[in-house]
Amino acid sequence: MTVVDGMAGSAMFEWCPELDRLYSDRTIIGRSGKEFDNKGALSTPNNIRFLRSVMLDLGPERTLEVGLAFGGSALAIASCHRELGHSQPSVHTAIDLAQSSYWDNVAQDALERAGLSDLVRVIEQPSATALATLYARGERYDLIYIDGSHQFEDVFVDFYFVGRMINTGGVVLFDDSTDPHIAKVLRFIRRNYKSAFEEIDLAKYLSADIGKIRRRVGRLMGRLQLTAFRKLRDASASLRLRPF
Repeated sequence: MTVVDGMAGSAMFEWCPELDRLYSDRTIIGRSGKEFDNKGALSTPNNIRFLRSVMLDLGPERTLEVGLAFGGSALAIASCHRELGHSQPSVHTAIDLAQSSYWDNVAQDALERAGLSDLVRVIEQPSATALATLYARGERYDLIYIDGSHQFEDVFVDFYFVGRMINTGGVVLFDDSTDPHIAKVLRFIRRNYKSAFEEIDLAKYLSADIGKIRRRVGRLMGRLQLTAFRKLRDASASLRLRPF
């Protein structure tokens, strides 16, 4: 099992030098020369390490993420696919409405420099319409990372489709779990989908005891940034729905 703690700084991600560049450069330059000084939309290094740990532990064959932005999570996931020997085109799908507009293709260029672009399919649509289309096509995934819009209705719709497209035994991860809108969706899942989705304690991916304790305390206090659920069965088979 891969562990996620380690020293920050140079060579944080020796397994993907492009990730190191992304986190170490003060300014990120887009394809047309647009400069980004604020990297707040970039997943935290800890999240990247967690994603890598989950990927290498579970070995998912097909993955999806909502929200691409600078491409940190896409680089991590695609790098793991390569390490796992998953070389088929578009093994990872990333949905981002504004990748070529607002984000100026920053993530696409990073994936190309890392030699990972063939592994990643980028869909530039609102997640609601993109996920609906993928669901209608019958696409299924083993790991899905949700880090797109933080509006309640968007996150709720994301989960509606993601919960149906994730394979049984697959894992769904939510970033920014302390955000009020996302936290509301998480409460809904915990209250209504207990028999369909089992929450995973990600502390098992930490090697240091102090890190495990801090994460478990943070979980009790509702202050964890990353939340994960494993699908046990289809929700329709576990929920008691009243007919109209």
